[in-house]
Amino acid sequence: MDIASSQYLQTSPLAPLQKGELTGGCKFHVHSIIKILLLLTLIAFRLPGQSGMAHFYEQGNQAYREGNYQSALEWYGKILSAGYESSQVYYNIGNCYYKLGAVGRAILFYEKARKLNPRDREILFNLELANLRVIDRIETPPQFFLFDWWEAVKTYFTVSQLTRLAAILFGAAILALIGFLFFRERRVILSALIVFAVLALFSVYLLVINAREENTRIRGIVLVSSVNVLSAPNENSTDVFVLHEGVKVTLQEQRGEWALITLPDGKSGWMKRENLGII
Repeated sequence: MDIASSQYLQTSPLAPLQKGELTGGCKFHVHSIIKILLLLTLIAFRLPGQSGMAHFYEQGNQAYREGNYQSALEWYGKILSAGYESSQVYYNIGNCYYKLGAVGRAILFYEKARKLNPRDREILFNLELANLRVIDRIETPPQFFLFDWWEAVKTYFTVSQLTRLAAILFGAAILALIGFLFFRERRVILSALIVFAVLALFSVYLLVINAREENTRIRGIVLVSSVNVLSAPNENSTDVFVLHEGVKVTLQEQRGEWALITLPDGKSGWMKRENLGII
């Protein structure tokens, strides 16, 4: 089964600026002129960057279609070097590495894409396909079904999505409160106010949990063909076990060039930080 095809960049052009209609003998205030100048300055700075990123992306797509995956990686890399990121870019980079046989790096970038877009079917499919090529099969201890359900609920939205959702729900709750104060149908409005307020608070709770985990729970992918995991951050320490390319680990601690990692089955040990790619 071949890997799913590369997604293409979806860009929407900037809306054209509308000419202002001058009325009353061309009356034009100073603050209006300042606003227009600031807007034009912002557009002047943003347009080259946006068009440049779209150009890099299209060049990467073209190289990918031609089977020149290394060149495609270079084009996509220019987007990341400029400080931009998107699930589409990470997904396409993962596809390139998969085609090049670099399973570990393919999984790394599929995971990065999933982090930004956790419900995209193509990302999930290709990630699952790449994981089939991982040598190590690490058994995860079974959990009580409520814990699995809670994990699914907690990770359904990304941090940015939860931020927007909380803002929308709080806005709806405020509108419901205004309606409760000024309209007669208070019973229905009060019910809506309670629902929106509860959902807003719950979304903030999920936001705090996810943001905290994102900052504290660091996960990585083994990028080398095989690596010995040691009992201590020292070359002369005892080998504990061996990991192969593509395995997903959690970083618990870092000491210089060493990282203490744990696996889903509870095993832990030290390995060189350079052998990991951080999701």
